[in-house]
Amino acid sequence: MSERTTAAPARPGRRRRRGGSRPVTRRSERFAGLLFVAPLVAMLAVFALLPLGRVVYYAFTRYDGLTPARWVGLENFKFLLEWHDFWRILLNNVVLIAGIVVWVAVPFTIAIVIFGQRRAPLVRTVLLLPALLPPIIIGGVFRLLLADKGPLNETLRSIGLGALAQPWLADDKLVLLSVIGVIGWATAGTGVMLYSAGLSTLSESYVEAAVLDGANWRQLVWHIYRPALRPVTRFWTLLLTVGTVTVFFPWIYGLTQGGPGIASTTLDYQVYISGIQDGRLGLGSAIAVVGIFLIVVLLLAQYAASRVRRAAEWTS
Repeated sequence: MSERTTAAPARPGRRRRRGGSRPVTRRSERFAGLLFVAPLVAMLAVFALLPLGRVVYYAFTRYDGLTPARWVGLENFKFLLEWHDFWRILLNNVVLIAGIVVWVAVPFTIAIVIFGQRRAPLVRTVLLLPALLPPIIIGGVFRLLLADKGPLNETLRSIGLGALAQPWLADDKLVLLSVIGVIGWATAGTGVMLYSAGLSTLSESYVEAAVLDGANWRQLVWHIYRPALRPVTRFWTLLLTVGTVTVFFPWIYGLTQGGPGIASTTLDYQVYISGIQDGRLGLGSAIAVVGIFLIVVLLLAQYAASRVRRAAEWTS
């Protein structure tokens, strides 16, 4: 007689949760991302935010770098408001900011003209050579070239064009135009490289289709190249805008040293004069804060203009 054996019912095993490791994986990825970003944040805090904070603090103090800083509140800014020369210095920066139109238009045009040409790489290389030299060296060289008895004026006089010889760096009305011209010459190569890189991403089919539709060169520039290069123009304009307030010191120091008088003195150059030469670090810091405020205003204006343009494109 055989025994009937019944198998014991299997215990329901613990169901494995699907995707149970995802939260852990995500936390690990976030932690790894923070680790990668942490050095950059630390460098930004040490080399940018902390110095910026100290500049803002010293702007409200009377400080000469030797004795302890003494809090004076808004006294430095009140002095700037009442100082007539400061408004001329601020106007000089506004004129240089207006020069951005030239510094953008010239490389934009050159890049389009040489686009697709066989000698375009050679032209870009030659134009980029000035960017390899320190600005203070370029400024010093042009200070000699543009002197009253410098090579430029002497050449004009020798070929019978003496009426065109001008005191390029000694005339209040010409000095800023000369500065704009020199900086435009020195930075054109960088702008051409940026615009050429932007043009390299442009599909030739768009240009060919426009040509087949009868578009002339002006229409190609306005309706094809200009919209395609708008991101490059925005980036290049941003760099130049910040540079007009923060990094033009070597150009001014090498080319004009702020003269004649204060006709070419800029905010960053006046920071050097007030803070270093005169030992008034509190006043120099206040001027730097004004420069930072000017940059913020310009960037916000540029952002607002971009938003308005995009809104107009969507509604059109």
